[in-house]
Amino acid sequence: MTDPHIPDMDVALQQAQLAQSSLEDFMHGMNTGTFTATDDARTVEVTINGRQWLTDLYIEDGLLRLGAETVGARLNEAVGNAQAAATAGVEAQHEQLIAKLEDIAATLQSQVGSLQGDG
Repeated sequence: MTDPHIPDMDVALQQAQLAQSSLEDFMHGMNTGTFTATDDARTVEVTINGRQWLTDLYIEDGLLRLGAETVGARLNEAVGNAQAAATAGVEAQHEQLIAKLEDIAATLQSQVGSLQGDG
């Protein structure tokens, strides 16, 4: 016979596993997600990962003839565009993670609350 004053450990363990899985999914997205952007002229394309590390770079043939200042400006523009996309993507994933963790906390809180009400 189960004591009604002991929390349902199966539910608690399931919620803990769900929390761990949610965190792992978030970290996987950070480690494997990529974001690609170009400058407005589409002469430079960069790809960064979820941690905003540069992973790929393409410079159109002939662009280097325009000089270092022009190339640098276009590179910075493309990187800035990729960083904006990465930031938006990571923020959306973060919001989803927080919502999942809030649901898990609410489930656990209701379980504890129902036990306190039984006493």
